[in-house]
Amino acid sequence: MHSEFVVRFVVMYSVTRFSLTPSFYRPVYVISDSEMAQLKIQQHQDELDSVVDQLKKLEDAYEKQRTHLLDREKSIKSELKALAPSASNPVKETVEKAVDAIKDTAKKVVA
Repeated sequence: MHSEFVVRFVVMYSVTRFSLTPSFYRPVYVISDSEMAQLKIQQHQDELDSVVDQLKKLEDAYEKQRTHLLDREKSIKSELKALAPSASNPVKETVEKAVDAIKDTAKKVVA
């Protein structure tokens, strides 16, 4: 129990010491107005470069996705065209001919 008290005391002492430390002991950086203006310009330029880079990446991703979807659309359309029944279906024609032949044979047998 004694060690727990010591840890709490040290932590509290550290926080208290930091908050009570006079500001003249903390590092302060002084720069001229021109250096501050230059720093702001550099920060804005960095942000602008980041925005332009993000836009380019977004446009590239959009174009890749668009190309993929267009290719997939063409592929699906060609598959549908191949699967759709057509007017000149060879299986249907063969079945119709077979049915006609059976009817003719049946007529000859009956007659």
